[in-house]
Amino acid sequence: MCAIYNASIREGFVPSSCKEANVVPVPKVQPPRAVESDLRPISLTATLGKVLESFVASWILERVGDLLNDRQYGALRQRSTKHALDDTLHHWHVAVDKGESVRTVFFDFAKAFDHVDHNVLVANAKLVSLGLPDVILRWMTAFLQERRQRVKIGDALSDWLQLSAGMSHGRLV
Repeated sequence: MCAIYNASIREGFVPSSCKEANVVPVPKVQPPRAVESDLRPISLTATLGKVLESFVASWILERVGDLLNDRQYGALRQRSTKHALDDTLHHWHVAVDKGESVRTVFFDFAKAFDHVDHNVLVANAKLVSLGLPDVILRWMTAFLQERRQRVKIGDALSDWLQLSAGMSHGRLV
């Protein structure tokens, strides 16, 4: 497996089986009443591909981890929305204790990860400016190109759908 992973990264090639997902709708509530609100889509991808993704993600994080804001809580191991809430509450309490006012604005970017355009992401000079090696940039481009998914309910499978947007929702490392 090590030789296959190294070749994938070195050549900037990701096998199509690592870029395919079976999307299984899992009920949020029992029984689900509305498809739009009561089902959570879970993307099941090849385990070997997920392991390779985790290696690449850890290398990326090693390179850019120091560039991330200390208040970045999403998609990082040992960081969660609870940590973000604790941090926010701490800052509010400090401000109130000092007699300062607290103003807050909340934004809900509904399905933000689902709308990340792959072409914009790989064409963006921001990735290059982060100092990522060319080999990783090539691999990321290959990883995002020609992704596809289908819906699986029981033994029934839909036709494949080509994806041009969307990101994994898991933790980076």
